[in-house]
Amino acid sequence: MALQLHSADFVHDDGITYCIRRNSLEEDFTIYEKRGDAWVDCGLDQAVQELNFSEFKRLGLLIKRIMDADRWLS
Repeated sequence: MALQLHSADFVHDDGITYCIRRNSLEEDFTIYEKRGDAWVDCGLDQAVQELNFSEFKRLGLLIKRIMDADRWLS
């Protein structure tokens, strides 16, 4: 396990590729979805602001799966 800035690409059961990353070890990370050649923010912060608990839970569980697969220590 190691502290990281960027996870490995993670292909989910839904066929979408995700990753988590942050700019520095002091910052929180964000989850991104690959669309074509671009990485798009999945909206974790927005889900929290809008109190969208189902989306927050979905993204949280996805983040855990990515961290477990990549042996990420946050």
